[in-house]
Amino acid sequence: MIRFVLGRLVLAAVLLVAVISASFAIVSLMPGDPAHAVLGEFATPQQVADLNAKLGLNQPVLTQWWHYLTSVLSGDLGTSFFSGAPVSQEIMVRLLPSLLVVIPGLLLAVTLGTAMGAVSAYRRGGHLDRALSGYTSATLALPEFALALIIIYVFFQVLRIAPAPLGMLSPLDPVPPKITGSVLIDAALSGSWQTIGGALAHAVLPIVTLGIFFSAFFARVVRTGLSAALLSPQVEFARACGLSEWMVFRYAMGDIRRTLLTFLVILTGAALSGAVILETVFSWPGIGTWALKGILQVDIPVIQGFVLIIASTLLFAYVAVDILIAFIDPRVRAQVTARKATRTHHQRPAPVVPIVNDVGPA
Repeated sequence: MIRFVLGRLVLAAVLLVAVISASFAIVSLMPGDPAHAVLGEFATPQQVADLNAKLGLNQPVLTQWWHYLTSVLSGDLGTSFFSGAPVSQEIMVRLLPSLLVVIPGLLLAVTLGTAMGAVSAYRRGGHLDRALSGYTSATLALPEFALALIIIYVFFQVLRIAPAPLGMLSPLDPVPPKITGSVLIDAALSGSWQTIGGALAHAVLPIVTLGIFFSAFFARVVRTGLSAALLSPQVEFARACGLSEWMVFRYAMGDIRRTLLTFLVILTGAALSGAVILETVFSWPGIGTWALKGILQVDIPVIQGFVLIIASTLLFAYVAVDILIAFIDPRVRAQVTARKATRTHHQRPAPVVPIVNDVGPA
């Protein structure tokens, strides 16, 4: 297992270099001139050339790639062409509001999806199963922004129990003194609990929208996997032994835990990369709206930073899940041990067998 973990970490390091290179290549091939975007359409050719030289965009592509690779590995993601702020600092400021929505939203999605998928699997073919299947189909058919607008209309316009979707704070909430640039961190450092409460209240609707939207995906996966697991021989044997239905459910869920963990990482990537739609509807100052602004302005360091942070987060999440599955699933540990034994057997030299002459004396 130690060799398995070390192998996964080495693979993650190699893939991280590949992700950095892919981020540089994708953004470098984008149409548009950053110098023209920064200076405007009335810039002279000399001004454009001077800015390209200042930004290093007139160098050969391999030189730009090597400079970008070494800078990223040293922790420098560059400086925004428009704001002039370090990209790593802007990512830290924008990432926390996105995580405030994504993490609770995914927890809500896993809870609702697991409950709906388990009920559908146990009542497969019944009225409740058909009702839940219709609900998940309708939710999957709705675009995320349409679901967000429906939730805003119901909870804000009709029921009046949620604040207006105007960002993290309402006009009446006090703005904390700027220390780090992040509203939550600055509010916590300054002790402004009213600001923290207002930000959490404004986060409820985006969390509910994200949870409901992704719970339909999770419910489908749980229903499919659990239906097959409930018909497996080990679950039938557990029922024959007289175990309670709760223990049978635990055994069946253990049979599909690899699929659920992998799908949870996929949903995390989808929630982070697709946050721009949700953040735009709720005017939420997260990493998605920041990346969209950078794309529209052809701000190359911002685009590269967004691609890199999302891709590297998913990369290390997949590696962590891979290692976690190897520890919690004895079948994976058995496969690792079997592969090691097979390699050892093939590398072991064949024993020397003495040649015996069975022919007697002449």
